[in-house]
Amino acid sequence: MTATTHRAIRDTRLVAILRSPDTDRLAAAAHVLVEEGVRVLEFPLTSPGALDALRHTVEVLDGRAVVGAGTVRTVDEAQRALDAGARFLVSPSLSVPVIEYAHAHDTAVLPGTFTPTEICTALEAGAELVKLFPAASHQPEFLRQLRVPLPEADVVPTGGVGLADAAAWLAAGAVALGVGSPLTGDTLETGDFAQLRVRARAWKAAVS
Repeated sequence: MTATTHRAIRDTRLVAILRSPDTDRLAAAAHVLVEEGVRVLEFPLTSPGALDALRHTVEVLDGRAVVGAGTVRTVDEAQRALDAGARFLVSPSLSVPVIEYAHAHDTAVLPGTFTPTEICTALEAGAELVKLFPAASHQPEFLRQLRVPLPEADVVPTGGVGLADAAAWLAAGAVALGVGSPLTGDTLETGDFAQLRVRARAWKAAVS
């Protein structure tokens, strides 16, 4: 299952981050994104209805979406996410216990990293993909330089990645991008899913 998830992230090149207190809108947004070809979805646990939306999306979009949980900081949170059907776990920081728990349960994990030392630690702990967070505090050139001594580092910049700089991050060596509000806009507040379709198409074009 881990290899399949990694392949989906690399192929899609986009991890859509869906954050809202409205469970129904989270689920509806997931449907729209998958219809538009954005099929890797992350539900951060900081949203009150995240696990319910995750579970619903897994059940309804069976086989059409790769659904994961974000903001996973502890093994307990990792366990609850897997119980809800998560196929991957994303952390805001580096937690070796979460990496080890994910490996023990054949689940992909993207630990949050910020420095070369943290990236090396995550790779040594067994992470195959690492999240660079917050990416807005770096420039694509940072990643380009990083991959000279660490060519095996498959990095997913997340946090402040905009449509205008998506191509630069990918050209610098990013395997995918984690994108929240620059993709969803205010759809999860207004329910304007037509706007989400337009944004999804623009992002798909940018990462293709």
